[in-house]
Amino acid sequence: MREFFVNLDLPSRGTLIVWAVSLAIFIIFLVILAARISNSVRTAAKNNGRINQYLAAIPADKVGTIHAVYQHTRKSTGIAMLLCLVGGTFGIQRAYLGKERSAFTMFLFFWTGIPTIISLFDLTGMPAAVSDFNLNVIQSLYSQIAAPVSE
Repeated sequence: MREFFVNLDLPSRGTLIVWAVSLAIFIIFLVILAARISNSVRTAAKNNGRINQYLAAIPADKVGTIHAVYQHTRKSTGIAMLLCLVGGTFGIQRAYLGKERSAFTMFLFFWTGIPTIISLFDLTGMPAAVSDFNLNVIQSLYSQIAAPVSE
């Protein structure tokens, strides 16, 4: 039994340092992603509150029109996150949110691997990105259809 422990090869000091540094970088990366998710969810909550304020301020005669257009135009956070997971390397999530230029750029450079890293950060910021899109939609609809006319 003693021969087993004698022949056990332990990693060198340099290998242990490389593993420790790699682990530290990974933990820092996870902390950054967690902070981005927290910030994104907080921003989405604020934007959703503003969306609800716009929806509550719609005059009664225009509620049906705005709700129909808004429900047809708004984007879903779940679908955006699924697209980011499935086709994030190709920029599909950005095309879904109407960012055609950056989607095309990600598609053009997908082979480099950089868009894969970008899509991971997109995934963490998706709640805020979708709520920003939806807020812009409702603001546009409100200003075009329901805003009070000042004379």
